[in-house]
Amino acid sequence: MTLPRLDRSFPLAAETIDYFAEHGHCCVRGLADAAECAAYLPEIQAGVDRWHPTPAPLADRDTYGKAFLQAVALRKIRESIAGFTDAPRFAEVAARLLGVDGVRLYHDQALFKEAGGGRTPWHQDQAYWPLDTPDTITMWMPLLDVHPDVGSMIFVDGSHRDGDVEAGEISNASDDAITASITERDRALTTHGPLRAGDATFHRGWTSHSAGPNPTDRVRPVMTIIWFADGARVTEPTGPQQRFDLEAWLGGRNPGEIADSSENPLLWPVG
Repeated sequence: MTLPRLDRSFPLAAETIDYFAEHGHCCVRGLADAAECAAYLPEIQAGVDRWHPTPAPLADRDTYGKAFLQAVALRKIRESIAGFTDAPRFAEVAARLLGVDGVRLYHDQALFKEAGGGRTPWHQDQAYWPLDTPDTITMWMPLLDVHPDVGSMIFVDGSHRDGDVEAGEISNASDDAITASITERDRALTTHGPLRAGDATFHRGWTSHSAGPNPTDRVRPVMTIIWFADGARVTEPTGPQQRFDLEAWLGGRNPGEIADSSENPLLWPVG
């Protein structure tokens, strides 16, 4: 089967760019259409199944494990998925939201919240990333319509300006730390609610966020892509998770070097 090319430019509204700059997150509706999502869903599902051939029962998992089935760097294990991960359409939107000239891939990951899956604790993505720039961004796109009882992620408005609130890795502890930060800073919370397949939220690396549980009998299949501004440098890891990411996702680059390995291709501008 020939998968659709996702290279058509998307007309991103100026109001969306301004909203992202102010709040640290936004929703871009219709970034892909239902047919495009339906074409890629079986490929991404196969990648998730390869990562998780026999998932443990939900009751036997910790808080992180109950939140979703996570399958990382699918473009590396199924070539077909690169058409989604490397899509110029998505990368151009990421660059325009960040206000940078170019973006490179950090990695992709599928996050499939199973029927009965638990709540995703509050966390900051960039706690994992040994990069010297705040210009990092994640796209979160459902491949099927998101049921209203599940909804999309919940964001802490303006939290990208706080930088690292030292919540650490995603866990009950990160949830407690960011809950306290929300109270101390009197932050407002925003969710973009149920989404259609191909709608997408974007958020900066330091934007605190969480997601509700899945009380339905259907899986919530989401694909995410992480980019960073071209020209960013690798930093000295601050802990075990950043050491893991340095070895896994930055193509052998060392602290102080520009993060421009073949593992981190320039996805916008094209060529």
